Amino acid sequence: MDFLVALDILLGLSLVYLIFALVVTSLNEFIAAFLSSRARWLRRGIASLLSPEPKELNMTDADSVLASPYLAYMGTPGMQKTFKASYVSAWTLMQGVLSKVEGFKEDAFAKVGEIRGLAERLPEKSPIRSVLIDLCARANGDLARFQALLDAWFGTFEDQLTAWYRQKTQYVLVGLSILVAVAMNVDTVDIVRQLSADPNVRKAVVLEAMAAANRESIEAHVDFSPRDKARDAFEEAASALKRASEALAACARVDGGNAKEQPAQGCNLAELEKNHDAAARNHDERRAELRIQQHALDQRITGRADALANTGLRIGWSGDQLSAWIDGFLSLSGISKSMGLLLSAFAIALGAPFWFNILKSVASVRSVGANAAEKKDAAGK
Repeated sequence: MDFLVALDILLGLSLVYLIFALVVTSLNEFIAAFLSSRARWLRRGIASLLSPEPKELNMTDADSVLASPYLAYMGTPGMQKTFKASYVSAWTLMQGVLSKVEGFKEDAFAKVGEIRGLAERLPEKSPIRSVLIDLCARANGDLARFQALLDAWFGTFEDQLTAWYRQKTQYVLVGLSILVAVAMNVDTVDIVRQLSADPNVRKAVVLEAMAAANRESIEAHVDFSPRDKARDAFEEAASALKRASEALAACARVDGGNAKEQPAQGCNLAELEKNHDAAARNHDERRAELRIQQHALDQRITGRADALANTGLRIGWSGDQLSAWIDGFLSLSGISKSMGLLLSAFAIALGAPFWFNILKSVASVRSVGANAAEKKDAAGK
């Protein structure tokens, strides 16, 4: 195979993988938001802290903690017992855990000794019990020092929680990549065959790939900035709502689960309620805007896929191709098709930034190679 033809095929594959990696990224963002993925992992993290057995998750007690007055206001139950609250502070988490202990009193958090007394009533061998008792001992009765130690420990816990979340997200991305590759018939073997056999298709795909490679960044190829700005605004609004809710909860104490509120000394309950309502409205508006921008981003990605289809490259199932593949799954052609789909899936799972960098690198090599070939042809005339 001619060297330039090989470069053109690699360019074409890079462009295909780039576009479908963008599709997978968009799908992952939608699924993560729809299922409150970060909130689900927070719930699992709390369950692990409450479980005496390292290999088990105490989901029942985790749900009880999330339903406590100290955390319930942060979100509402969602799919599969998830909560919209994705982040909590160390102090709030401790309050939620200890509020479920027998003998709990609302003024228990004013003294380190009383916090330790409640912690000692938690189930033996549960990680949160050991952590709280250790922190109380090291604080030596100093509440401010205890809070600082608690925050430092919680930072480590959150880092681990984030690592779990990212690891599982990679599994989700691989699964989505396989789904997209099969659903759209993104077959690496067939794509290579098409690009090798049809110079016109290859030329059209290369022109599209070179146009993408000439852009400075992947954002210039598919503009993510409106969606990212909307997401940042939504996260900022969520943080503001969380702060407003915490301030309101600190000001208003609810006795025995009754609706009667007793404002704490030195705070304006009416003003805090007004601020909370404004933050809640802003949160809902930012969430609606995020949905609009995500849809617009999906449309831009669809436009790139349509441009690829206009090159003449055949991607997608046609006629009885799908049923023929399923029927002949164990045949030589069926195995070849399966291998082509799996190659595409794992390539797509590497992510759009990876393939954009590969695209630019191959395009720069091809430009040099093309010029050398042109000079050689001119010298031979």
